[in-house]
Amino acid sequence: MLTAPSVKASKEVQRVYALCSRLSVDMSRYIRSLGWPALGLPVNSSSEVIHIPLAINAGIGQLGKHGSLICKEYGSNFRLTTMLTDLPLEVDQPEDIGVDDVCLKCRACSNVCPPQAISDKKQWVRGTEKWYVDFDRCAPYFADTYGCSICVEACPWSVPGRGPKLSERVLSRRAQ
Repeated sequence: MLTAPSVKASKEVQRVYALCSRLSVDMSRYIRSLGWPALGLPVNSSSEVIHIPLAINAGIGQLGKHGSLICKEYGSNFRLTTMLTDLPLEVDQPEDIGVDDVCLKCRACSNVCPPQAISDKKQWVRGTEKWYVDFDRCAPYFADTYGCSICVEACPWSVPGRGPKLSERVLSRRAQ
């Protein structure tokens, strides 16, 4: 990710997407071997399942200003994949880790975004106020550079080991 945007970084992203897809398919095979229906969805294969909203509802993280999911443990430096099943599972809930508190004051991602696609203010999108990335600006740059991820690398949440401490500090301040 430190070389992004580059062909090298793009190849690594594609390698990890392929790995995630294989893991999702393998897990679904295992669950089917237990007698439950399961379908592993390869990463970026379906427009019917949008990963980030599902991940937010599952408590994996929160939407960051840069339009990616921010997880307390890994920042935005991880990939999502989805598996559908009827296997009885414990239901998780969204978790507030303090992302909005940080994103409201931070401009790291918006300052380094080459096409200036990241808004510093939330906007109403399909009836929900959320962070907004202008993909009409982002997508052409992303395509021209074989991927980008500059915003993800600039995000303070993405520094290894920083997320849990950052979350604890922000939530502690808020409680006071």
